[in-house]
Amino acid sequence: MSRVTRALLAALLAAVLWPLAADAQLYRWKDASGVVHYTGDLASIPPAFRDSVQDVGSPQARPPEPASTIGSTIIPFAAGAPILAAAAVNGAPVTLMVDTGAERTLISPRALARTGLTLEGGRPVRIVGVTGAAGAREVVVPRLDLAGTQVGPLAIIVHDGSFGGADGLLGRDVLDAFTLTVDAAAGQAILKPRR
Repeated sequence: MSRVTRALLAALLAAVLWPLAADAQLYRWKDASGVVHYTGDLASIPPAFRDSVQDVGSPQARPPEPASTIGSTIIPFAAGAPILAAAAVNGAPVTLMVDTGAERTLISPRALARTGLTLEGGRPVRIVGVTGAAGAREVVVPRLDLAGTQVGPLAIIVHDGSFGGADGLLGRDVLDAFTLTVDAAAGQAILKPRR
C-alpha cells in the first residue's frame, strides 16, 4: 500500500470515527500564517506550535433552546390553583379564570356593570355545564384586551355564577386567538397571540 493511499485511508478512518469520539478533548492552535486549526490529537500538532495550544474541552451538544416567550404574557399560578388572567372588557379591568373546557367567555353581572355596559338588549340564552343548566344573557362587548391583544367585538355570556374569586371564565372563543402553554412544573401559563 502506498504512502498516499495510507494517508487517505487514515483521514477517512478519522472522519468516520470522529463522531464516536465525543469524550475526546479538542485542541486549538495557530500555524505560522495565523490560520486557526482544531484537532483531537496532540501528536498531530507540529512541535513548533505545541506551546501555543489551547485545550477547548470536549465537544458538547448545544442545549435545547427554550420556547420563545417574546410577545407572550406569562401568568404565574400555584399548584392546584386556577390560572387567573388579567384582562380588560371595554377598557375595565377584569380577572378571568382560564377554562379550556368552556366554549364561551363568561363574566358576572357585577363585572359587566364596571365596563359601563348593561344587560339591556342582551339576548337570553341557556347555558349547560357540569353542575346543570341555567338562564343567562348574551351581550356583545366592543372589545376584550388580553395579553397585549384585542379581541372583539365579542359576544360574551353574562351569568351570576361561582368563578372562584374571578370575575368570570376565559373560554375557547377567546383562547383560540392564542397559543396557551401550561408548564405546571414551573408554575406558569404562557399566552402567546397567534399571528
